[in-house]
Amino acid sequence: MSQQQDPALESVAPARLRSRPGFGTLLVSVAFGAVASGVLNVANDLVAIYALGANATQIGILNASESVAFLFLAIPAGIMLDRVNRIKTMMWAQLAGGLAIFSIPLSWMLGVLSYPQLVAVSFLVGVAGMLWSMGAGAAIPGLVGRELVSTAYARKETIDTSVGIIAPGLAGVLVAIMSAPFTLLVAGTANLLAAATLLWGFGKKTAAALPAPDSTPRIGFKQSFAEGLHFTLKHRTIRALISSSAITNMGLAFGSAVETLYFVKILGFTPQVIGLVISTIAIGGLLGSLMVPALVSKLGEVRVLALSVMTLPLAVALIPLAGSLVGIGLILVIAHSVLYNALMVSYNATAYGLLARFAPDEMMGRQQGFRLVFTMGPVPVLGIIGGLAGDGLGLQPAMWIWVALTAFAALPLLALPRSGTLIKG
Repeated sequence: MSQQQDPALESVAPARLRSRPGFGTLLVSVAFGAVASGVLNVANDLVAIYALGANATQIGILNASESVAFLFLAIPAGIMLDRVNRIKTMMWAQLAGGLAIFSIPLSWMLGVLSYPQLVAVSFLVGVAGMLWSMGAGAAIPGLVGRELVSTAYARKETIDTSVGIIAPGLAGVLVAIMSAPFTLLVAGTANLLAAATLLWGFGKKTAAALPAPDSTPRIGFKQSFAEGLHFTLKHRTIRALISSSAITNMGLAFGSAVETLYFVKILGFTPQVIGLVISTIAIGGLLGSLMVPALVSKLGEVRVLALSVMTLPLAVALIPLAGSLVGIGLILVIAHSVLYNALMVSYNATAYGLLARFAPDEMMGRQQGFRLVFTMGPVPVLGIIGGLAGDGLGLQPAMWIWVALTAFAALPLLALPRSGTLIKG
């Protein structure tokens, strides 16, 4: 039978979260990080397209450079996060990312901005973002307690997506007013504010508010690696989630490589319209974060996961349909953005709750590292393939390939028990 959540626990969870030291500070930092991400998602590709004349293949390489860190650095980062102060690591990551972003408008003002620099900055920002997201994922259970992890993740997503509703639309306006390179000044400043918030909020916090990774005996890299790999692969449910997430992310990477060009070249969207579309992504995420607790309570984690993944291809199909149905293209794209991201948030929130339920605190960093290698490792390759497909096959056929890739993500979940009950091994 599917697991049910105690209504009494659900009703008091928000108040209990507010009483947890440091969680409110983390949410403020998340808000600044959402501003940075929202602006960067709009402006980065537009810098490449408008300032440097990039084609679909170059956009694919640019997007791949943001995620290649997951393939090579996620496991070492996970091992490190099980040994160091995770909050301080997040702070330094945001600081480094902000400074890297500032180099783009500076180079543009000096007339020396180049495509290789844009790729290098995207890589550095990707590394910083990886450390930020892994650090937050590893720190939340220690901050709020495992019984509140799912609620805490949903609250984090609510803040993230609420801010994200405004930031991309603002970015589209700023691009039109002050050009894409200068718009990145806003993203860089938001990154620095996210780091400053953590420094202010946790600078004088006691160790009790943070995980204590040094409380267990230090082991070598080889043993840490082996323990993390074994823990990640031995659990039947986690194996299925990793496989499904990997396929979904590969499809998203493939589609993202050509999506902005598709909007500009096929649908004729302006930067302001693109900003509006990305703002609706945040609306979908917000709706998903608000719906997760009730859905899990009624259906159970496995059914919510399966329902989300099985509906994703229908959401993706709205994009290529927008190029064929003249007059309602923008409506279909907005519907895609809202539905797709609501489904993705429901999937991710449930998966994260599952992860934290079975992973001890001293294993959170490593478990995330291995999971990210499997789920994000293929992303750079599929980003490049997506760009090549857009140039070679055309933008419209490439979008239908994205639909097909997303449909395959439901297959691994067939191995999960149909009753919706979570299993431990």
